[in-house]
Amino acid sequence: MIPHSRKYLAHDRQVSVHNPKMSRRPAAILTLTALSVIAWATACGDDTTEPPPEPPRAAAISVSPTTVEFTALGATAQLSAEVGDQNGQVMSGATVTWASSSAVVATVDAAGLVTAVANGSASITASAGAVSGSAVATVAQEANAVLVSPPADTVPVGDTVRLAASIQDANGHAVGDATLTWSSSDPTVATVDESGLVSAVALGMTTITAISANLRATAEITVADVDRAVLVAFYEATSGPGWIENDGWLSDRPVGEWHGVTTGASGRVIGLELSASNLIGSIPPELARLSHLETLELERNTLAGSIPPELGTHLPV
Repeated sequence: MIPHSRKYLAHDRQVSVHNPKMSRRPAAILTLTALSVIAWATACGDDTTEPPPEPPRAAAISVSPTTVEFTALGATAQLSAEVGDQNGQVMSGATVTWASSSAVVATVDAAGLVTAVANGSASITASAGAVSGSAVATVAQEANAVLVSPPADTVPVGDTVRLAASIQDANGHAVGDATLTWSSSDPTVATVDESGLVSAVALGMTTITAISANLRATAEITVADVDRAVLVAFYEATSGPGWIENDGWLSDRPVGEWHGVTTGASGRVIGLELSASNLIGSIPPELARLSHLETLELERNTLAGSIPPELGTHLPV
């Protein structure tokens, strides 16, 4: 038989057990006490739940390479950017935007491709969120070739021709600050000044050379008696062998000594006076190549046809 009152220990607490015939109140106390024990155990147990991790965010960005140097306009270089998060992990899918501090020197596209535009330097910046990194682009053209124009020419004695030289980088763009020096292989035939102006001195051939650093280009200059060839064509077109007077014509004597021909100080023909000389035929258009001609007298001859338009209308006939 259960004693009217006996004490037991439960979870380090005293629990009273009473006779069922007695009041039900102690049983209620037992039930509430057990629930309290369970709740306490749950609340005081080991809780290993951690807060959710912070989403990755751009914390650093590095650009590679950090410097690029261009020696020719239009040259390109590819830059790359690596974005790291707050935990030092690479963010492979991060969006990067590119910008140039001076687009007149170097431009950059959305993929990080840098293009040289003009001499100078520019900072190329890659940005992701609130962080950025940069590289320095330097453009300094270097001469890669020298071109001379025209590469060959024929110049009459006493006349001049100007040569043009172009110094270019590896992409064919002009290098503006490069210096040139000019020289002639035979100054007794033709000379050249510092600007490339060639002066014909005597019959012959010479090579004009333009030099920039270790680069060079040449032009072949022939100094010829151009007027002589024109006079020969005129002689043959107007039946020269039948002229009343043709002393010196087609000889090796200077053309200034040919009958009816007058030359100036430079040796160029400035006058052709063959009136009443039994010229027969037509005036050849080549006569217009006497670029220094000032006087042309051909009256009282048997010449047919019209005056070649190449001669213009300023010369008396």
